[in-house]
Formats: sequence, C-alpha cells, structure tokens
Amino acid sequence: MKAEIIAVGTEILMGYIVNTNASWIGQELLDIGIGTYYQQVVGDNRGRMEEAIKLAASRSDIVIVSGGLGPTRDDITKQVVADFLGKSLVIDAKQEDKVKAYYHRRNYDYGLLDANQAAIAEGSQPYFNDVGLACGYGGEFMKENGTNGLIVVVPGPPFELKPMFTNYVKPHLQNIFQEADNIESLYLNFYGRGETMLSKDLDDLIQDQSNPTIALYAQPNRVTLRLTASGRNREETNKLNQEMADKIIERSKEYFIGYGENFTLEDYVVNKLIDEKKTITAAESLTGGLVLNSLAQISGVSQVLYGGFVTYMTPSKVELLDVDPVVIEEHSVVSEPVVRQMAEKARLKADTDLSLALTGVAGPESLEGHPAGEVYIGLAVRGEETRILHLNIPDKPRAIVQETAKYAALNLVREYFLNK
Repeated sequence: MKAEIIAVGTEILMGYIVNTNASWIGQELLDIGIGTYYQQVVGDNRGRMEEAIKLAASRSDIVIVSGGLGPTRDDITKQVVADFLGKSLVIDAKQEDKVKAYYHRRNYDYGLLDANQAAIAEGSQPYFNDVGLACGYGGEFMKENGTNGLIVVVPGPPFELKPMFTNYVKPHLQNIFQEADNIESLYLNFYGRGETMLSKDLDDLIQDQSNPTIALYAQPNRVTLRLTASGRNREETNKLNQEMADKIIERSKEYFIGYGENFTLEDYVVNKLIDEKKTITAAESLTGGLVLNSLAQISGVSQVLYGGFVTYMTPSKVELLDVDPVVIEEHSVVSEPVVRQMAEKARLKADTDLSLALTGVAGPESLEGHPAGEVYIGLAVRGEETRILHLNIPDKPRAIVQETAKYAALNLVREYFLNK
C-alpha cells in the first residue's frame, strides 16, 4: 500500500512555513501499516496542482492533499480535487451549520466563498472539522490497473489537521484498506547508542523482517525503534510485536530506556527514581535550571524531585551551597573540586538520595582560562563515592553546550541505576 502526501501552499514553497504536516501524517500512516513513498509541495496554482494530483494518482494508492480549504479565492484545493474525481462540489449540512453559527455569532456576512469551507466532492466521505470551519473529504478514484485509490483532502493548519486525521481519516483508511487485519505499532527507545551502531547490532533482524516490520529513526538525544505487526486481532499483533521487542532488548539492554512513541531520557530518570523510591536535587551553574526544568515536565515527578539550586554567579555557590571559597580561589569555578562540593552540599541541604551538579563554560567566550565548552558534572549519591564527568564540547553554540551538558547529567543517573 503506497501513500503520497501533497502539501498545498505558496508560503511553504517560499519558506515562510515549515511543512511539519508531511512528517506527522507519514508517522500516522505508518501506525496503521501504510508507507509513504512520495511527497510533493505545490503552490496555490490550479495547473500545477492538477499535475501534482495526476502524478500522485498514477503511482500511489492513497493521496493525502493538505491545505487550501479556506474561504479565500486562492483556496482552490477542494474544487481541483473534485474536478479530478469528475464530481461536483456539494455542501455538507453538518459543517455548514457550524460555519453559519460561527458567522452569526460574529455578525459576519455569509457568502459563496464562506460556504466553500463546508463543501465536499459529491459522493465522497466527509471529514468533520471539530476545531475549525473547513471540513475535509475522501473520494475514491479508479487507478490505471483497475484497482481503487483514495484521495483525501484535509486542512493545512496543524491544529485542525491533526484531530481531523486522527478522528476521521485514519478510521476511514482502515475501513477501506485494512478490514482483514489488525495493525499495531510498538515503540522502543534507546539512549547512548547511535542509529548506525544500533542498526548494526540488529542487522540480521532487520534483514529478515517481515511481520513485524522494524524501522529505526534518530530523535533528539535518543533513537526510537518502531515495530509494526499485523494479525487477526489485537492480542495476536501485540504478541508478535512483544516477541520481537524482547529479542531486540536482549541485544541492547544497556541502551534501552523504555517503551512509547515519546518516551525520553527524562521519563526514564523520573520513572526509575519513583520505582526505586529515591529522591533527587540539582545544583546548576552553566545550565541555569535546564535539568530541573526538564525533569519537572514529567508526570509524577513531584514524588521524587525535591527542588534545586540555580547558582550561576560565583557568590551564589558560596552563599546558597556553602561551597568553600578557598576551593574556588584555588581551582576556579570550572573544576572538579568545585562541582564535587556543589553536588555533595546540595544533596546534604536537600537531604535527597541523589544530587546532580553542573558547572562549566557555555561560551562563546572562554572563562578564567577555561575554553568554551568545558563542562564538569557531578553526581552525589547517599552513602557512595561522588561520580565526576569532565566534558569538552568545542565549537558549539551556547545552547548546544547547555543541552549536551543537561543530557550528560541525566545519563549519569541512568548509568547509576544501570550499574546498581
């Protein structure tokens, strides 16, 4: 089953808007076992839109067209697609009621261009817009090989597209193309092993894949692996996915952090702290609270996160943490002795089981003879020797140095639990 995505909008071609819809739609299609083979971007021009749609229909089973459904004269997507299907536009009564009610509340005049938002191709499947005014639709067409294809029209704004696609388009696609199969995806996340090396670890499994299929993709600071299985029912597909997941985890268990499409290193750290009934604090200099903030985004963190200390200026390290000023004078704030004291004294003050500390030079200038990108990280653990990590992150923007240091600190916690 081949899908193709066409994004409509001159503003996308000109670079004023980034086409995030295509990547999101592609992921949603994969969740139900449909691969995206092609993508196109075309401006608000009838001739070029017709060319794009004809090309897509000649090589793809499913064509998703996003954008150009609004009430202005250049919003012609619905009409162009209807012409391709050989159908007239008709008004969907449910969507029109919503559009009229919206205009009535604001004392707007209601005209033909406004009614276009409630238009669908005759005989097509309407997709109601729960959060906006322009509905979408899906219409079948005959391919050259005699099989049926489906062309889908959806809005361009992501906040409208996503609920429409999730609530109406995906179920419609499953009803048409997947009545016999149940398709489920399972996501595995890995940290500390790049996409290339992980794929080598799993090379034979990837080469022999059939059901489930295996796909790896790099995410910021992790690699996600998606398993997609098909079977007669959910129980069978979940069993197939889990059997393969067990094989994969067994090979790379030291890098596996958890299941879920959006599972991150922060999720891993918080979940581990909760499971182990341990608390944590942090004393941050160069990261200015990034570690604390990232942990605070995770549900349930209030059970384990005491709070922390942002000690950016040198006096704050002395006044808030009781770091010895003589140690700072002898070694500078960017040093192992200082980060060790920051971690240990923060843990004592907060009376937590673990404490992270970070100090360094975010850049772009050097500091007290230390180059931009030099970082010290400490992890103090109740009853154990403090762990110290020294990093050099040269020639990177300030934000990258801080982000890299943050994840290196969280990874110290991961390694602590891994090696317990």
